[in-house]
Amino acid sequence: MPAKPSGEIKVRTVNCKQKNGDIYVLERRTIYDPKKKYNKVLSTKLLSKIPKGSQITVPTRPKRRKGGKSADSAAALSASRKHVGMMEIIDHIGKVTGIDSSIYSHTDEGTAQKILSLSRYLLASNGQSLPGIYIWQFNHPLPYKEGMSEDIYHDLFEKIGRDESLQQNFFRDRCSNIHDRAVLGYDSTTVSTYSENQPEARYRFNKADDGLKTIKILTLYSIETRQPIAFTKQAGNLPDVITLENALKELSVLGLGGTEIVTDNGYYSEHNLAELFLASFDFITLVKTDIKWVRKELDSRMDMFDNVASVCPFDTSTHGITVMLMHNFVKIGKYASHKTGVQKGDTESFRRRVYLHLYFNPARKVEEDAAFDHDLIELKSMLEKGTPVEDLSESAQNKARKYLSFRKWGSKTTISFNEEVCRETKRRHGYFALTSNCEKEPFECLRKYRKRETIESFFESMKQHTDSTRTRVWDTDTLRGRMFVQFVALCYYEYLSNEIHKMKETLGETTGDPAHDIKAILQLEKKLKAWLNNTPVYLVLQWFDVVDSVKISSTLRSKRWTTEITQRDSLFLNKLGLTAL
Repeated sequence: MPAKPSGEIKVRTVNCKQKNGDIYVLERRTIYDPKKKYNKVLSTKLLSKIPKGSQITVPTRPKRRKGGKSADSAAALSASRKHVGMMEIIDHIGKVTGIDSSIYSHTDEGTAQKILSLSRYLLASNGQSLPGIYIWQFNHPLPYKEGMSEDIYHDLFEKIGRDESLQQNFFRDRCSNIHDRAVLGYDSTTVSTYSENQPEARYRFNKADDGLKTIKILTLYSIETRQPIAFTKQAGNLPDVITLENALKELSVLGLGGTEIVTDNGYYSEHNLAELFLASFDFITLVKTDIKWVRKELDSRMDMFDNVASVCPFDTSTHGITVMLMHNFVKIGKYASHKTGVQKGDTESFRRRVYLHLYFNPARKVEEDAAFDHDLIELKSMLEKGTPVEDLSESAQNKARKYLSFRKWGSKTTISFNEEVCRETKRRHGYFALTSNCEKEPFECLRKYRKRETIESFFESMKQHTDSTRTRVWDTDTLRGRMFVQFVALCYYEYLSNEIHKMKETLGETTGDPAHDIKAILQLEKKLKAWLNNTPVYLVLQWFDVVDSVKISSTLRSKRWTTEITQRDSLFLNKLGLTAL
């Protein structure tokens, strides 16, 4: 008895010879028809063919539709759009500055790509918090193609926070870009935190004045190239004055021995000057005029500031003179020596030449007098209203005892000003002093010191443009890693800021080149200069974020194009060193 038909559809591969000798390999789907008693062909699909005289199977061209397109062409078409304008500029900065190559040289490729991706995001987004990168990266090309997530960058911070070799090698590479004699600014700022898990977060001076614990960031900054060189972090309660010695050691390791260091008066001490001399570093540092040996020289030379010869040529409101001194310093033995018999902690004096530059600014005197009077009157008013002296801050208590006189008549207390002491203090208002072991001219010394003030704008950029106002991490290694990524982002930012600064100085100016000094080009440059004068760095980058790259591809061909830009924008890119986007 014959078997009953199963009713299942069967798939078979068959070879079908053609008239031209080719053999088509077909896939046939059949089903048995019990009425007609034979297999009924449901469909046939061409899989491949074996050319005549060959035994090798080759694919065939897809069947075309009536319109001339293959049946699979619609499915094979893919398209993408990326915001490339801003990212091309940042990529260019990474290449010309050596930032990218330095990171790639000192860690594995994946880690380097993650560091650069986060740094570029911080710059491009103007310091938005890092969770925003999760969506942002879909429309902006980054070195790390796999995509950044919170877990990925947290693990990254922890890894590079413990990788001191990566950080110090990067700092060394930054130093190698300083070709001329280096003049470095050295200063600190504080980062506030709510965290109770950061052991370095402690109460002391807080530059944000928000009452929170702080962590101190110390930074070396090239004054001439306007570039950050290196940074470190310390506990927030350590005073600036004790941090300089370790900075000198780091500079020596980074190959910057003999560098000229510029600091403010927070780093002045006899010990620090001695360390600078012993380490063979040149220095310029701001000195308080109430220091005994400085006050002595100032009091004996106040009449010299009336001379016309004392007027600063680039700031006629400032007068300056220089006093050359031989000053005694003390060296404290850090180690015992059997050879010399010196014991650890023994002191040894030595004598060095120091240039003391004294300055006077009448406008500064008016401001300091007004601030001094305002503070004393406010302090006197508080005390007369019944505020106990003991409830005041330590500085306010010292000021009250020094400049105010208290007299009691029964239960009533009369408060008056100690005019003689006030007059003596105000006599030195408007004066300031710099000391150096290398700068002999007062105004050249003043010029270099004022350039140090660019480091203040650097700290402002760090907090505003790289999300550095708060720590945002839990442990100390992770914080160090996060700060390193922010530091790399700042290197990008400071280079672009400096390039725009230099660009604005030359735009619209004649050069003597006939090809350049034509009306149309000068007008275009002036138009670019006006735009740059009224546009911050972040918005300059954002302006180019509208430049998109569109890519459409199929199995047969692909096309890519970039949206157009104006002549002014093209001029900016050319000045920056980019030929096209």
